[in-house]
Amino acid sequence: MHHVIAFLLFFVLGVPQAFAVSGSEKQTRKPNRLIDAASPYLRQHAYNPIDWYSWSDEAFEKARKENKPIFLSVGYSTCHWCHVMERESFENTAIADILNARYVAIKVDRERRPDVDETYMLATQLITGAGGWPNSVFLTPDRKPFYAGTYFPPDQFKDVLSQVAGYWLRQREALLSDADKMAETINTVMTRRIEAQEITPETLKAMADTLMKDFDHVYGGFGSAPKFPQEASLLFLLRLAEKDGNKDALNAVVQTLHAILNGGITDQAGGGFHRYAVDQKWLVPHFEKMLYNQALLTRALVQAHRLSGDERLASGARRALDYVLEDMTDEAGGFYSARDADSEGEEGTFYVWTETQIDEALSADDAVFAKKAYGITFEGNFENGTNILNFARMPSQLAENLGLKESEFNDRIASIAKVLTDARSKREAPYRDEKILTAWNGMMISSFAQAAETLRDKRYEVAAVKAGKFLWEKLQVGGKLKRIWFEGKSSLDAGQEDYAYAATGFISLYDLTHDKVWLERAETLVTTMVSEFRDEEAGDYFMTASASTFSRAKARTDAGTPSGNAVALEAFAKLVHRTRKPGHRVNGEALLAAISGLAVQSPSSNAYFLMAADMLLRGGAGARQFLSNGIVDATASLDRSGEALSVKLRIADGWHINSRTPLEDFFIPTALGISGADEKGVVYPDHSVVQLRFHDKGVAVYEGEVEFKVALAGQPKEAIFAKLEVQACSDKICLEPAQATLRIPVLGSSGP
Repeated sequence: MHHVIAFLLFFVLGVPQAFAVSGSEKQTRKPNRLIDAASPYLRQHAYNPIDWYSWSDEAFEKARKENKPIFLSVGYSTCHWCHVMERESFENTAIADILNARYVAIKVDRERRPDVDETYMLATQLITGAGGWPNSVFLTPDRKPFYAGTYFPPDQFKDVLSQVAGYWLRQREALLSDADKMAETINTVMTRRIEAQEITPETLKAMADTLMKDFDHVYGGFGSAPKFPQEASLLFLLRLAEKDGNKDALNAVVQTLHAILNGGITDQAGGGFHRYAVDQKWLVPHFEKMLYNQALLTRALVQAHRLSGDERLASGARRALDYVLEDMTDEAGGFYSARDADSEGEEGTFYVWTETQIDEALSADDAVFAKKAYGITFEGNFENGTNILNFARMPSQLAENLGLKESEFNDRIASIAKVLTDARSKREAPYRDEKILTAWNGMMISSFAQAAETLRDKRYEVAAVKAGKFLWEKLQVGGKLKRIWFEGKSSLDAGQEDYAYAATGFISLYDLTHDKVWLERAETLVTTMVSEFRDEEAGDYFMTASASTFSRAKARTDAGTPSGNAVALEAFAKLVHRTRKPGHRVNGEALLAAISGLAVQSPSSNAYFLMAADMLLRGGAGARQFLSNGIVDATASLDRSGEALSVKLRIADGWHINSRTPLEDFFIPTALGISGADEKGVVYPDHSVVQLRFHDKGVAVYEGEVEFKVALAGQPKEAIFAKLEVQACSDKICLEPAQATLRIPVLGSSGP
């Protein structure tokens, strides 16, 4: 590192001091150019005394023309420390005078421009060893970073601005040299290629074992404080639980999800999840609510419920999904981005309770009950004697302690939660970011669709389909997407992750509705993604269709959300098993080769990619799977008694499968075998006899929708496996025989 950067990093600064600005002073100012931005975050800075620019050619041209460094501030509308720095520094006229005179100041919404965020967050991590928002980066006019930090207290920020401006005047060549070296390092990190690794079941088991080394066996989750849900890791472990019967993986996920449902990271009154916990026990959250957490955690809850039969996980998913429907859904069907952590100038004020507030909101009996259930005390468990609602024990244990059945406890706490939600609705609500992001909406569509299928709730299907139509009608033109919908307008060409997430959302809609239009739309988006974003040499994908910084960024590891490359691999994998187009496998295998080495080297940062890789290589998992390139859609289920099994097949139009007795020896018969339970015999449906063009005799076949029924000798206690073998034929050809093992969980079981 050059001595200039080193000096700045170790520059000794004074004690922070406050720079207060009155509301009246702010209101009398004329707005800056951010007032017209299609971004709530940028508009939050529209009355700063700073001459802010958005990320634009105009800003860079001004920097070049005036030979000034750039101060880049990256954040998002519900970021607590972004608000703090805005109040303390960006509202301060003395700081504004320095920025306006000696810099070109650029403000970026990371949710609008994830490519800019990815590039300069990497710069901050390389320079300081850590990252976060707001991200504060100093650039040359050609967009190369030479110094960075995150949140700066106002006195420190003022001194840094003066120091950097002084170095720019006196030692510009040294700073430019540092910037060139930093840009080269960033390019190397983003584009480095690691030798491809073979992904096998044994590899995946080893990757899961690596993840489990960081598992918190006491409190659930991974690592210590701060503790993030790490949904990508949870979903990867659930995949191995479903495909391979990995009990340790399932148990780790179930423990984690219960801990989250018990903790303050769950909004116990209103539903939904906060972004992460600042402590190891999941008690104290960072209070903002992001759409992507609602999407990914509900998906994990639904899948874990499907595997374990644990009804509490299903209930947790429903509460979060209902919260999204109530608070984060636009009338047109799209989903809003976030709820802020702050209200009334403080973080968490909207969500916490004093003992007195509980007494005022509830009847005397309910207040006593709520205090015992939620652990509410006069002293509190948070700041200034306030309480974060949480369950110190599992509801079943709390119910027992209170002399109730668990169902009685749940009913009463649900009633209390509704009263508390109504009571706090009279408080000043945190700001809601109402921009609609294509990628996050694709993510949420997948979750609603999967929940609709598993939980059999028509409301979730309606929401998923409505949101899918919204994306296609409002944010797509000619197979190309826009990233943002805000105030009735679309803006900003979509990035690669938007195409990948929207495509997987549409595939989930196809799986749910059987409407082929969704599969066709998914393929349209994937085709555009390949043509616009693919790195033809490496096989993976850039974030944008062209370079927006000094390099063309790639996102190849999971962060708060799974990487666009990982989701692209998921889309390819699902299309491989639902269509007969070989290009999807070719593209998927090229992407797998490009990132498999990185994924094996760092599984915790690539868990979603590993999950998608397994989908590509080993196909579907669970009680519903696609065979013969999607020609046969097979679903297995138990009836309510648990003593009868049904396997239903949906066979594509123009195709059939051979019957149990196809009338010719060289045709492969359909066969169904059961393991994991004693069965009394398989009842096959009646077949039809058809004449094929390439065969002169009649053939016995199944067409359309057919059902196989299996009577069981008693209720099974563990998962049942139905091994299905079919051969799909049309009037012209027969495909190779296909097999699938459908795993049917037993409701109420606790493991694979």
